[in-house]
Amino acid sequence: MSNNDYKFEPDWSHFIAPGESILEAINDKNLSKKTFAEYMDYSYKHIYKLIEGQASITEDTALRLEKVLNIPAKFWMNLESTYRGALAKKQEAEILSQNNKWLEEIPLKDMIKLNWIEKYADKGLQIIECLKFYGVASIEAWHKQEQDYKVAFKAYDKCNMNEVAIQTWLKRGEIEASAIHCNPFNKKKLIAYFGELRALTLIKDPKVFLPKLKTICADCGVAVVLIQTPSQCPMGGATKWLSSNKALLMLSARGKNEGSLWFSFFHELGHILNHNKKALFLEGNKKDFCNHSTLEYEADNFASNILIPAKYINEMKYLKNKMEIIKFADKIGISSGVVVGRMQHEKIIPYSYHKDLQVSYKFS
Repeated sequence: MSNNDYKFEPDWSHFIAPGESILEAINDKNLSKKTFAEYMDYSYKHIYKLIEGQASITEDTALRLEKVLNIPAKFWMNLESTYRGALAKKQEAEILSQNNKWLEEIPLKDMIKLNWIEKYADKGLQIIECLKFYGVASIEAWHKQEQDYKVAFKAYDKCNMNEVAIQTWLKRGEIEASAIHCNPFNKKKLIAYFGELRALTLIKDPKVFLPKLKTICADCGVAVVLIQTPSQCPMGGATKWLSSNKALLMLSARGKNEGSLWFSFFHELGHILNHNKKALFLEGNKKDFCNHSTLEYEADNFASNILIPAKYINEMKYLKNKMEIIKFADKIGISSGVVVGRMQHEKIIPYSYHKDLQVSYKFS
């Protein structure tokens, strides 16, 4: 679906009311309404209400229709259910359309652009689509959900960010993570995988290393998702426990190179392994994001030491050229792009140096 295409929207006036089908069936049998009422053992008034849609088809009515018209009761029950459901949705859309200002509070354009939701011309149907995304039944319920996120964002309230955009990004992560089957969380097993996880930095193609990364983490109870960020969502990563045995590890799919991707991954892994399960941890792009608590420093140090152990740091400081960087990376079993990223971060070399050693990822 292109961004300019709208989701098919039903013409409510053309939904077939069960009464229309009843009338068509009795006409096919050349029955008058009066005779049909006698055969159904109903009053003429009740038959009139059925045909006009003023009375619903009950199970008893469906069984009578099956006997008189020789059309299965299941057909009539399905027809009634479909019609009433469509009628209820139409009425709900009409009511919700009066609250279309809410659509301005959420990153609607980005949600459509990223194919997280369908696009509707009808404001009421668009609101229903968005409520389904957020997993709530009403706008009022969404505001309660928003307040819950605001409590979680309290530690970051001085930062330049749009809370609803971040809430929406996190929700998309939860949706994708829910589809990932994970074994119960196992800390020892996850630590045992560190060697294999570090080795994945040597694979340049994300189509190759991402499935392996996700499989390893799912085996240990961690659902890894890579999600594009909407506007005003300066996130690099996030960690949240979905249950006591399943953790969500989110990475931003925007502006990632080898150094930033792998550092973000191990940073979030540090939160999962070492910090409170009840907390939400957000890693922002450093220029836009101010929070850097003690726990964030701990996660930074964890990632740094996993990627380049402390015993090699002094040696890294004296690398003089590209060839020495490549040999050093081979020696410690890590991508040379990760080494370059670390050297840039430590201000050992300028950010403009050795960019050709770093792969920049573009995720669809």
